[in-house]
Amino acid sequence: MDVHTRIGDDGQPESAPQVFRVLFVCLGNICRSVAAEHAFGAAVAAAGLADHVEADSCGTAAYHVGSKPDARMLEALARAGFEYNGHRGRQFSRRDFEAFDLIVPQDDANYEDIIAQAGTPEEMAKVVPMSAWFPDDCPLHEVPDPYYGDKKGFDEVVELLTIATKQMAGDIARAES
Repeated sequence: MDVHTRIGDDGQPESAPQVFRVLFVCLGNICRSVAAEHAFGAAVAAAGLADHVEADSCGTAAYHVGSKPDARMLEALARAGFEYNGHRGRQFSRRDFEAFDLIVPQDDANYEDIIAQAGTPEEMAKVVPMSAWFPDDCPLHEVPDPYYGDKKGFDEVVELLTIATKQMAGDIARAES
């Protein structure tokens, strides 16, 4: 996955570096995907990739379109040292397959919802579950939804996503070099 070189319509490498775009997806776009977006932004900056990699987030459902993230998630992000970037909820769209290079669902249901909308093998190949970047010793296979839990659950999700997105940023940095 080369974040700098893209092949133009003429079959030749394009001369200007391109931005590699990552989309994090959860159900409502007010908890997990927002946390992943924020953690990934910090990981990308720490890896020196801020000029070459961008992130966004969305939900598979329209429940919270236009809404700020859940206040409990904003508090958990602040406790972890992340500053709210002003994100407002939005719903996944088929156009996202064209706009993003990598689409990262947070759980199995999100993955299935996105794959069901993929129209080509190329679109399907862009969809990689967040768990692909979990540590090897992590017992989870998806990011748990903290929405119906307590403060501790939000903090645990932020911690898990911080670790996973650092791994993701490292993978992108290695692919770039």
